[in-house]
Amino acid sequence: MATLWQDARYALRMLAKSPMLTAIVILTLALGIGANTAIFGIVNGFLLRPLPVKSPEQIMVLAGERQGDTLGIFTLSYPQLVDLRKQAGTFSDFFASQVDLAGLSVDGKGSQFFFGLVTGNYFSAMGVRPALGRLFLPSEGEEGGKDPYIVLGYSYWQKRFGGDSRIVGKQALIDGQEATIVGVAPKGFQGTNFALDLDGYVPLNMQPAEDTAKLWSDRNSASLIVMGRLKPGVSLRQAQSSVNVVTERLAEQYPATDKGVTIRVIPERLARPQPFAKNIVPLIVGIFLLLAALVLLLACMNVANILLVRATMRQREMAIRAAMGASRGRLMRQLLTESIVLALFGGIGGLLLGAWASGAITSLLPDSKLPIRLDFSFDWRVFAYALAAALLTGTLVGVWPAFRAGRADVNGLLHGAGRSDTAGVSRHRVRSALVVAQVGGSLMLLIVAGLFVRSLARAQHAYLGFDPDHLLNVTLDPKEVGYDEVRTKNFYRDLEARVCALPGVQTASSAFSVPMGNVSDGSSIYIEGHPLTPGQQPPIVIYNKVDAPYFDTLRIPLLRGRAFRENDDEKAPLVAIINQEMAHDFWPNEDAIGKRFSLKSASGPFVEIVGVTGNGKYVFIGWNKERYFYVPLAQDFNSYRTLQVRSSVPPETLITQVQSEVRALDPNMPITEVRTMRESLSGANGFFIFKVGAVLAAAMGILGLILAVVGVYGVVSFAASQRTHEIGIRMALGANRRDILLLVLRQGLVLVIGGVLSGVLLAWALTRSMATLLVGVSPTDALTFVTATLLLGGIGLWACYAPARRAMRLDPMVALRYE
Repeated sequence: MATLWQDARYALRMLAKSPMLTAIVILTLALGIGANTAIFGIVNGFLLRPLPVKSPEQIMVLAGERQGDTLGIFTLSYPQLVDLRKQAGTFSDFFASQVDLAGLSVDGKGSQFFFGLVTGNYFSAMGVRPALGRLFLPSEGEEGGKDPYIVLGYSYWQKRFGGDSRIVGKQALIDGQEATIVGVAPKGFQGTNFALDLDGYVPLNMQPAEDTAKLWSDRNSASLIVMGRLKPGVSLRQAQSSVNVVTERLAEQYPATDKGVTIRVIPERLARPQPFAKNIVPLIVGIFLLLAALVLLLACMNVANILLVRATMRQREMAIRAAMGASRGRLMRQLLTESIVLALFGGIGGLLLGAWASGAITSLLPDSKLPIRLDFSFDWRVFAYALAAALLTGTLVGVWPAFRAGRADVNGLLHGAGRSDTAGVSRHRVRSALVVAQVGGSLMLLIVAGLFVRSLARAQHAYLGFDPDHLLNVTLDPKEVGYDEVRTKNFYRDLEARVCALPGVQTASSAFSVPMGNVSDGSSIYIEGHPLTPGQQPPIVIYNKVDAPYFDTLRIPLLRGRAFRENDDEKAPLVAIINQEMAHDFWPNEDAIGKRFSLKSASGPFVEIVGVTGNGKYVFIGWNKERYFYVPLAQDFNSYRTLQVRSSVPPETLITQVQSEVRALDPNMPITEVRTMRESLSGANGFFIFKVGAVLAAAMGILGLILAVVGVYGVVSFAASQRTHEIGIRMALGANRRDILLLVLRQGLVLVIGGVLSGVLLAWALTRSMATLLVGVSPTDALTFVTATLLLGGIGLWACYAPARRAMRLDPMVALRYE
């Protein structure tokens, strides 16, 4: 230990003698480690940080998969939950939840309330204890009762009630239903819905009677996110085998609803953000961790080149130390200690840069009224990762110079002529190979960055199936203040009439969901005249509930048939408008107008198709060719709606006026959200993921470019300085300045060209796996490849030209005397 401390102190003294060089190395390492720390911090907050519950590694998500389902619906029905509880013996408990929105009124003051409808054992199964009061009992929330209780989320309790402990026992109204606040969830627990910090929790049996009647018995009513806790010692494979036996048994017992349904057992952390069968999150995480590792590798190559040069300049020092008795191992350890000390300082800088970058990325999160909370703060995992990265980096960049020092010929060095470079050709080859690798890696980063940036641009200008400009979205739910169906319909009718009368408003309409918004609905459909084969599950199609002016307001083109009319109400025959994709899939080579399907059963009631629209984007901007249909709100009532206002003026200027019209109709009506459609499209289902990807990739591409340029310049400059005496001889023998320029330039260009060729090949191999992450851009997009290559080649040429130009201006007499 004493020897190690001595080496560390000597390393600090040596580094202090070259402050400029030390600062460059530390900054280079800080950039590489900082990029990795920032990316890992995001991955940690997204996938690695466990739920704040007892033994979180035992918590599993039970994700349903239906044969032929292209939407990735993973929820299960309550009867399936009951069957799992009775038959899956590898689990100690199963629990379930679903998210809902309501109005909560306490002491006469109302507010919007995002809450989880949960089974009674929701908290006890996870081992969660209350911060105040009590949580639900396992006997509450289940079939056969009504338990009017509320548990508040910790953040909501602090924000709405200022952390008042007297809140427990107070009476509240949730969508007009009386309930008692019995407790507060613990700090840090925000529920089991990824990124949602729920305002509170309500027992599952508190749903309206018409909803619970269907929930308890309908096996097709799959609306619950089901989770379970593994028994101690049970592996994931054993749990999956147990659940497979249950699903096979249910398929035989209930072939009409359960045949073709499988259930995957997924660890909770791997089921984020949702346990889709085709979850692209691991691919995204893998690509960005790979890019960050590449940045660190480029930094390592740069520093390794610098340390190789430094070790070359210190060869006589090492020879003298060896002559005085220092062993080869001691010399190697000394240089390795210096590189690790440098890397540790770089790690500290990387942590600071990573913390700043994580904060900057958090600022990219879209504004939303939803209680979204993503925690990218650093914890022990991030610090351990940064420390491991620093130690690994220090070892990687120091091992080759240390190895060289250990193999040096002491006698030759002590009796040598004193030339500063006695390394020979092999060392130049190592440095040159590192530069080629740097250029190749940097070009790969630039190409990936270019693809993400172009993908964002294409996504923002892609045809969405509607016109998002000059459109204002105002989301409301009169049920939050106790409106019944009649009052709700009258409210929306009066509101649309008043808004349409405002100056600058062209048209207004209402819909249940907004394209790429936070809510959507889907249903199994039964095609008339196309009976299902035994065991075949009906297809699930997403749909929207809209009023008559909706298609005019959003400027959705109607290709055939008609739009909805005011008389398409509850007294008229059921009608629907479908998109091209749905018409093509279910009625190929036929006219879909007049065809019928049912949302209930194969025997009806049937909905007649009266129109066909063009295809568009509905749920996620990266999804293409989705089946979709619309039904009139007058025939499928829903109180939660978004009023969409088309204007001839900037929509932001109408916000205050529209809010005033809402208050004029009812001063107590809560407005859930007011945003322009362009702002809505910047959300999680819209451009957000492409924006973050473009920012991260561009940042790493720029870092890679800087590191490559520094590497090329450094090697060419050092090589030119080592050939100063040779250049002097060449000039004395008649070489002109142009010959000297070409001599030095040729050496650098060979490195750049070699790096460019290898980078193109590496990028071509990597980007082929990114096809699912790109919109409107091929993973081998020629424009991106050519632009990135020319950019890097041009800057690399400049990095070679600068030292070449300096070499050709040498005074031959000075060069001949150079030692």
